[in-house]
Amino acid sequence: MNSPLQPVRSRAHTVYHRWHNLPLRNRLTTVAAMAATLTIIAVIAVAYIAVRHQLRGQIDHQLRRQVGEVQPTRSFNPLTGTEQLTINRIVGDIGGYTQFLTTNGPIKGNELPVTNRDLTIAGGQSGQYMRDARYEGKHVRLVTAPVPGVEGLAVQIALPLTEVDHQLHELALAFAILAACGLGATVLLSWGAVRRVTRPVQALTEAAEQIAVTRDLTLRITAEGTDELGRLAGSFNTMLDALERSLNAQRQLVTDASHELRTPLASLRTNAEVLNDIDRLTPAKRKAVLSGIVTQLDELTGLVTDVVELARGEAPPSAHEEVLFDELVTRAVERARRHWPAIAFNLTTAPVTVRGIPQRLDRAVANMLDNAGKFSPVDGVVDVELDPSGQLVVADRGPGVPDDALPHVFDRFFRADDARALPGSGLGLAIVQQIVEGHGGSIALTHRAGGGAVATLTLPLAGDVDQTPTPDPLAQTAGADDPPVPIPVEESLFR
Repeated sequence: MNSPLQPVRSRAHTVYHRWHNLPLRNRLTTVAAMAATLTIIAVIAVAYIAVRHQLRGQIDHQLRRQVGEVQPTRSFNPLTGTEQLTINRIVGDIGGYTQFLTTNGPIKGNELPVTNRDLTIAGGQSGQYMRDARYEGKHVRLVTAPVPGVEGLAVQIALPLTEVDHQLHELALAFAILAACGLGATVLLSWGAVRRVTRPVQALTEAAEQIAVTRDLTLRITAEGTDELGRLAGSFNTMLDALERSLNAQRQLVTDASHELRTPLASLRTNAEVLNDIDRLTPAKRKAVLSGIVTQLDELTGLVTDVVELARGEAPPSAHEEVLFDELVTRAVERARRHWPAIAFNLTTAPVTVRGIPQRLDRAVANMLDNAGKFSPVDGVVDVELDPSGQLVVADRGPGVPDDALPHVFDRFFRADDARALPGSGLGLAIVQQIVEGHGGSIALTHRAGGGAVATLTLPLAGDVDQTPTPDPLAQTAGADDPPVPIPVEESLFR
């Protein structure tokens, strides 16, 4: 059985949804106008009641004064030998009416309206009483009071309210006009104020819609003031700045990657075309062509892997975990020794725990070691030191970085002129920077005294641990005869 309140609830639900589907400006204007209108009505009502009470209070005061003037006078009549009662029944000069009554009804007078309560007052069972009444078609204020000193007799005095009603009518009309004008002014002012206040919201909406249609991220909103709406506009502009930078970076990455892919692809095509005449090639040339294809495929694989790494971005902090950074660095150095057997890697570590993603941190350290090994001469030495503060220093003894190239070493696809002949895509240090900054750390590259480059990676610590430096038992020195201990490695980290 349906509840009788179901139609009411359904109607209220419909009205609620219609209200919330209205534009924000209309809703704010309506609420502001209603609030101001209720305030105006309340003020006018209070003022009207106060004036009405004041005017009618004056009439009531006059009636009470007239009742006080009704004084009976007793005198002896020698002709009849009886005592006579004389009562002053004149109601001054204010146009009033007077009537006396007993418990049986009114005595000859103006025939003012009499009620049962008036008769009880004449019988002495009740005190003075005031009320509104109609007399001869007029609105009057009537008081009934017992006559002092005379039992069974009461007096009624009435004063016309015509002038009071006229004044109140004019006042009500003036207040009604004032309320109408106030309502109109309130609606206009509310609409103007709401329009001005919601202008940033409208601009934000229009900008978002225009961006959705045109994909133009260069649009900005002019922030007016420093209030909540001004901060909203500023935050929206900041978001657009970040989106524009991200989109530009993606476009630049695609452009640079496309440019870098052309050279190995052109070489691959040339070698593939040469294979059309493979029967005419000598075994040595055939081997050289196949070797070149494999080398170019390795370069393409490395380039694609690096581009994908850069495009991945960083995982949220909630995906980070505690990482024993010293153990991670040790494993990375062991792999570097296998990949660069002609280079000596001297390692000194201290127990360090950081928060992050182990695979990405491992990639960053591997790229640093790969960069140092690539620029080190044969039988060179690379010093790797991890101190208790979480700072990893990788110092090589290669040719170093030219001063004009030093500010650009972390740019994507950047390679100094002296390094263009070496294998690589120019993305290694850019990947390191992205990973380290995503973990709240920093990376820097400086000159090494005596020649070479020093890469310094710093990560925030996850907690306090025992940080006594320990030398690496597998560390080599320049010219050492003992080869590094063979350990299975991920060769794909080094190219």
